[in-house]
Amino acid sequence: MSFQSLHDREIYHVGFLFMEEIAEYSGVTTTDGKKILTYEFIETLREADKKMPNPQKIIAQRGGQEKFLSTMADIVIYGGKRGGAKSFSLLLESQHDIQSKYFNSIIFRNEINDLTDLITTSYQIYDDFGKYNKSKGDMTWNFNWGGWLEFNYYSDSIEDFKKRFQGRQFSYIGVDEITHMDYPKFKYLITCNRNAHFIRNRFFGTCNPDPDSWVATFINWWIDSDGFPIPDRDGVVRYCFMDGDSIEGIYWGDTREEVYEQCKHIIDRLWKPEYESLGSPQELFIKSVTFIEGKLEENMQLLRSDPNYLANLANQSEEQRARDLEGNWKFRTAGTGLVTLEHMRSFFENALQTESGTRYITCDPAFTGGDNCVFWIWEGWNIIGIHVCKKDSKKTIETAKFLLEQYKVLEENFAYDLNGLGQIFVGFFPKALKFNNIECPSDGSHTMFDYLKSEVAYKFIDRFTRGGVSILPDLLKRKYSGKGFKDVPLSQVLINERQAMRQDENAADKYWKLIAKSEMKKIVGHSPDFWESMMTREIFEIKKKRKHFKGIGLL
Repeated sequence: MSFQSLHDREIYHVGFLFMEEIAEYSGVTTTDGKKILTYEFIETLREADKKMPNPQKIIAQRGGQEKFLSTMADIVIYGGKRGGAKSFSLLLESQHDIQSKYFNSIIFRNEINDLTDLITTSYQIYDDFGKYNKSKGDMTWNFNWGGWLEFNYYSDSIEDFKKRFQGRQFSYIGVDEITHMDYPKFKYLITCNRNAHFIRNRFFGTCNPDPDSWVATFINWWIDSDGFPIPDRDGVVRYCFMDGDSIEGIYWGDTREEVYEQCKHIIDRLWKPEYESLGSPQELFIKSVTFIEGKLEENMQLLRSDPNYLANLANQSEEQRARDLEGNWKFRTAGTGLVTLEHMRSFFENALQTESGTRYITCDPAFTGGDNCVFWIWEGWNIIGIHVCKKDSKKTIETAKFLLEQYKVLEENFAYDLNGLGQIFVGFFPKALKFNNIECPSDGSHTMFDYLKSEVAYKFIDRFTRGGVSILPDLLKRKYSGKGFKDVPLSQVLINERQAMRQDENAADKYWKLIAKSEMKKIVGHSPDFWESMMTREIFEIKKKRKHFKGIGLL
């Protein structure tokens, strides 16, 4: 079989396509002497494949995939609808340099178990050209010519991540679902995108739309005000200089010179005369970037083999359908996200917020067959423990008593959601703080917040995003299961659920209001039990202030 990256890129052999060599070449050859096919001839191969599909023949599909495989940009974001062959394209990109013994490449996903499908698919492309090491400590295709392609994950902390990849170098880096990767990890990987063997360095990321991700900000120039990719800008290359660890620190321009003029005060300080023989400051310090839209309708291989996939995407919530089927980068059914990935990263790495030695436990009760019952154990504003269970009411009450005793928490420092299932706790913990989330806000009016729950959410999220909450790092590695997820690290559970923390914009002209629980479930696929139980910690501060103000009134 043969694989052709289109237009001005060379042909790469991916097997054996048994056909008589004909004069269908462009007359141009690659630097190593390979003939380049004409685009018209490639079209005939596509048409032939429609009539008689051949799994031994891999040809880039028209549109996004051929743009992706032919771009010369340093950084490429290939994002859009689900089913657009984006992940497959990440694998194909390695074919460009597979015959170089110096080719070192790597493809990432968030969790190590997320790599399973990618690895399985990779056999279709590489089985004839190397040997795969199935060990979870390696997970590498070792190619016959000496190069390799490694699979790896990035779910650990930024410090652990840096330690794992310090000193490593890859000429090709691919990140599947790059919206799940923190911006600082992306920035750090850029430092690993290097080689000393004249192989073109490139960094490719694929993803589905996520309006709350740093990627949405990064590709904003390519997206219109309604959230859809701008056709005339699809695949257009721009230039940038990325200063610092914040997405807001990027200087953009349509040319290298335009970027340089904005940040030459930084670049000129870094310039040394020895660099002059290698190129200009504009060439050496400024990166080229492009965004390419991935479209399901272009992936005819998938649609021909599984036409029901279209129905699968259509039969989702309005928000999920807008992102996965329509490729919208700005659509939200309910409110604006309040907690970003940057906030989550800061939380994971925050110094201990103990303030005092007072210990608390917060809980959002749930029993067998329902949602998770999550207990958070606190020392000041530092989370020192977590317990998650699905038990009947009797055993859940016993668990609460055990945790109070185990962590030496006074009953009056135990808070739980009174509404719904929390009523069962009332007779067993008379001194506990009962959080009635439909109670009037602490100021006695509804001018700022609709109910107490929104006040708690607003104040906790404000504290959280300002770095006022911390957690013991080892807790983040623990794995939990719930509706729609299984054996997921706590860090990822919290990242997923934070998307449900949104302000109801329809009520913004009246007061601050958290979106309804039903909307939260639509966004994350389940009740955000971990976040709701965690936010309950704020009720102690609100009740303390209310008690203090009442005391002043009695003087």
